[in-house]
Amino acid sequence: MGKTIKNTWFQTHLTDLLSYAGLLLCIVVFSILSKGKLWSAYNLGILVQQTCVYAILAMGAIFIYSMGYMDISLGAQLGVYCLLLILITNASGSLVLGFCSILAIAIVCGLINGYVSVKLGLPSIVTSIFLNAVFGGAQMLIMERLGTNSVSMTTKLKFFKQMPVMLAAIVIIAVISVFLYQFTQLGKHAKGIGANETATSISGVNTTKWKVLAYVFFGFCIAVGALFLTARTNSAGKGTGAGYAMDIMVSLLLGGMPLSGGMRSKISAALVGSFTYVILANGLILSGVNTTLIYIIKAIVFMAVILMTCRKPSGVLPR
Repeated sequence: MGKTIKNTWFQTHLTDLLSYAGLLLCIVVFSILSKGKLWSAYNLGILVQQTCVYAILAMGAIFIYSMGYMDISLGAQLGVYCLLLILITNASGSLVLGFCSILAIAIVCGLINGYVSVKLGLPSIVTSIFLNAVFGGAQMLIMERLGTNSVSMTTKLKFFKQMPVMLAAIVIIAVISVFLYQFTQLGKHAKGIGANETATSISGVNTTKWKVLAYVFFGFCIAVGALFLTARTNSAGKGTGAGYAMDIMVSLLLGGMPLSGGMRSKISAALVGSFTYVILANGLILSGVNTTLIYIIKAIVFMAVILMTCRKPSGVLPR
């Protein structure tokens, strides 16, 4: 009986154990390969700056992925929000006005992404493709109108580049995310939709409402992430935000997040995955790996994690 209980516990927590083991492996391997450079004061600051943005975005994305959905418009939205934050702040001299503006836009886009897909009966990926095209076009249009490849913030955002502030931001967003995920109906119903949307709807849950709220919180996290990304670079341009949608997906998978969502989804996947991904990407560079090989290694890791964490008896991958 005891052996059966142990086996059941091990099977239930296998994904979590693998994600933590992956993080530990990255720390050990790249600490050795980088000859200690990974933990130098300068590189530690870079790690925190990168992790801050990834962790905040990933914690918002958890609510979307828990429902079995994904949003590929994240990178394009992030790029436009960074541009607007700079332009509005430079024009008005008010960072508060700039942030409130992008926050309002992000929340509206969350409402559109969640509500329209439900009312039109479209998969969320379809509306995210639409938003990705709209924001991608808007980003290019803004830069063409400005006649430059990048714009810089005239107001220095040194406060948001301080390590204690970035760590505090991660903790605050984590506390909010855990509260919403574990102690409110939002997290419960998001996981329920991912496990079985039909059953959740039949049980009397207004799935439309919770889908929209999940996307709204995701929009909030994108706006906050844009603030810290802008503080890190102090500029934005045509390529800002590119690749973030895929990076966040990989981070969540590395953290043990199943693509199908459901009851196995956890906020810890966002945190563990973000740290793992940043250390992996940074460690490869410090170890002197060729840039081309880095992309190949990331792709191999991505496919390996998918096959290890998302297999089903009835098929290779979930829906």
